[in-house]
Amino acid sequence: MIEKVCSENLNLLPERLRLGEKSNACNELKRYIWELYEKLKFKAMNIMLIGAGGSYPAAIFAKHLICEEFRTPNVEAVTPQTAVRIIKQFDYINSGEWNKKYDLVIGISYSGKTPDIKAVSKLCVKRGFPFVLLTGAEKSELKDIYTESDALRIVSYFNSEDKSGKERGMISIASTLIPIVIFGDNYCSCKLTVENKELLEEGKEFVKNINISKIAKLIKKTPIIHVFYEWETLPTAIDIESKFTESGIANVVLHEKKNFSHGRYTALYNQGFALVINLQRFGAGDRYREVLDEFLSEICNEKNANYIQIGTVAFSAAQWNIEAMTKLPYLITAIGEELGIDISKPLNPFPEQPKILYNYEGEF
Repeated sequence: MIEKVCSENLNLLPERLRLGEKSNACNELKRYIWELYEKLKFKAMNIMLIGAGGSYPAAIFAKHLICEEFRTPNVEAVTPQTAVRIIKQFDYINSGEWNKKYDLVIGISYSGKTPDIKAVSKLCVKRGFPFVLLTGAEKSELKDIYTESDALRIVSYFNSEDKSGKERGMISIASTLIPIVIFGDNYCSCKLTVENKELLEEGKEFVKNINISKIAKLIKKTPIIHVFYEWETLPTAIDIESKFTESGIANVVLHEKKNFSHGRYTALYNQGFALVINLQRFGAGDRYREVLDEFLSEICNEKNANYIQIGTVAFSAAQWNIEAMTKLPYLITAIGEELGIDISKPLNPFPEQPKILYNYEGEF
């Protein structure tokens, strides 16, 4: 009998999202960014967003939104070690004068204690780049890790009304969805509508219509999932890859749809796989998407694999990702439980050697 920590987390998710949205983080973050934007006389800002694990899909989502809000292509979303390499890329030439200067760096960390995010913050403060930590931790918890100043701000969505405490477990659902709520509220009209729980209820219904037992059986035999995305659905694709990989349920292969035309379909013919997920941004009328949908459906039938299309009628890409990403916690939890895996605690106890790797703060 597995300890169903993830099921408990799912039950508490609507309230955690509501309280995160109700916190002052939305207004505080937006106000700070606009102050910087005004200071630069509304010129295009160089912004870097950083996230690791479940926070990385949120960073990708935020990048898409900020690009649209500030009408600038100068926004990057990367993992912490990549951030360090980019910031220090040309240090060995002309005393680093060729290095890109950033007007703002935003690190996303649910716990606020991610070692690599802390390392990037130190580098940014040293370089004079404004750094903001977006976190679910209470500021008092971080006083020994971060010192707030003009160069470093902590924006916390911790809410003292939350009596459930932080989400438990190695793999967090809230670490992805709460930052998405905050950025979504800030930069577009899309909402997660957590007050009435509509989208989360849709996630439950979505799973009910899927043959979870068949998917789990095939994953146990061949733990490979192919995911097809386009630029606008990339945040959801990254979230799928992160959750399934970190839980140890399956290996995920990502295919950008048009790039898939260049021979990547060979893998579907020559290898076994359990599941194909098609992230469908637009509906009927687009010939390429129609042909791809037909092809994926047919080859899954031939291989006795499963085919899931995740699509919504959302007008904007941001709203599409919000609606799609609220379905994923229910999908992966259901598959995990069918396999006897609690995705929040897939390794219990957690091995010591990976702990050393996680806590390592230097570069490599």
